[in-house]
Amino acid sequence: MEFAQKFMTEKTEKLNGKAAMLKMFALVGAYYFTSQIFQGIF
Repeated sequence: MEFAQKFMTEKTEKLNGKAAMLKMFALVGAYYFTSQIFQGIF
């Protein structure tokens, strides 16, 4: 439990949220330009 308290701070949670939003925008951008979510599958 000490590991989680030491490394999972509010700052890291915000950074993780920003990274997730960046990935979502990248996914939408890739779909917009290629019309494929996963290359060669859809």
